[in-house]
Amino acid sequence: MGTIYAGAEMLMTLDTAPNQVKRLAANMHRAAGRVRELLIDLASATYGNRSTPEICDIREIISAASEAAAAAMDNQSVQILLNVPRQIRLPLARSRMKLMFFNLITNALEAMPGGGEVRIAAMRNGDFVMVAIEDTGPGIPHEIREKVFEPFVTAGKENGLGLGLAFARQAVLDHGGDLWIEPSAGARFVMRFPLNGGEGS
Repeated sequence: MGTIYAGAEMLMTLDTAPNQVKRLAANMHRAAGRVRELLIDLASATYGNRSTPEICDIREIISAASEAAAAAMDNQSVQILLNVPRQIRLPLARSRMKLMFFNLITNALEAMPGGGEVRIAAMRNGDFVMVAIEDTGPGIPHEIREKVFEPFVTAGKENGLGLGLAFARQAVLDHGGDLWIEPSAGARFVMRFPLNGGEGS
């Protein structure tokens, strides 16, 4: 909403060049799409109306979420490094998982305004797929580590509601997996998905 508001204000008040108008419009369009996805996700969490899973390549979902997060944040001083093999296919609710990864990656980018790296790795481990997202930012404050996945818990992010991580963990739980944090110099989130799915279990 902040992106849409600021973009609209700039279009109304500034004498912008055509290429700037096109860029602002593209940013606003992406932001509106994210708001729509977030509202769908909120409705699903509230009413238990889960989207139908489909067989997805998890690298494709993570890559799309990474590109969207990088475009939204426009933070060129942060590198997003993917170490995710192709052909790891899982039954996933595609839009919900893309939004979940987008939120985690965006959090990492916001934590490193001065630059850094976001490393995303995935691997098969028995009957599960493990995915880790780790950044080189300041990490999660000790005072909220035990309750970081509770609704309305936030590390003081400007305009943050403290719902993103709660929704992220619930999305993974609804797929029969789990999401947790691990000790690291920065923030490190690890999630586990069963290879045979588990949506709605």
